[in-house]
Amino acid sequence: MKELEELIGYTFKNPSLLRKAITHKSYVKNKNDSNERLEFLGDAVLELVVTEYLINRYKNIDEGKLSKIRAASVNTKALSVVAKKLKLYEYIIVGKSEQKEGIMYNESILEDAFEALVGAVYLDGKLEQAKIFVLNYLSDIIEEIVKTGMIFDYKTHLQEITQKSFACLPEYRIIKEEGVEHNKIFYCEVFINSKSYGKGMGKSKKEAEKEAAKAAIKKLGENNV
Repeated sequence: MKELEELIGYTFKNPSLLRKAITHKSYVKNKNDSNERLEFLGDAVLELVVTEYLINRYKNIDEGKLSKIRAASVNTKALSVVAKKLKLYEYIIVGKSEQKEGIMYNESILEDAFEALVGAVYLDGKLEQAKIFVLNYLSDIIEEIVKTGMIFDYKTHLQEITQKSFACLPEYRIIKEEGVEHNKIFYCEVFINSKSYGKGMGKSKKEAEKEAAKAAIKKLGENNV
């Protein structure tokens, strides 16, 4: 745990919080001993910290654009990138069979672990420490998103397009699942007015839907995402 504390740049007063933050449900009998509740808390803390940062730093950007920037800053892709930089996959505690499957490298598992870490830091050091921790890893990502205009939230963008051009919402259907429980591949197809506009795949339903939305946006000729 000391090695991980040095890696993340935070020393816990209550080290048990750190251990729980990196404990996957596959390792414990009681789900409450896993990182799921800390992940739930960390997700809320992340949204608050990033929202406050955006409001204070980008006073000339309207709330609609800020909402997209926030979504892109805390989505699976962004958080898993941070988790990989921290090499959290070397520390996440999983069951024996899940370890053989290598689920520690799954983007959604890495995202969950980072969110749980945020929740753990919040409980251990209160909001100010959580702010320092979050912005230490996300401020550069936020700056890059603002600078390049690269918004990863394809589902929100597709919804805006369909509401404007088709007066309806896109419909996502998971058409196939492959693999074992903790290492599945999901295949998704997105429909607009019952017509297929894109397909995608990913290691979570959310990721598959995002890829399907991205494909649909390209098909519609909307590339400003």
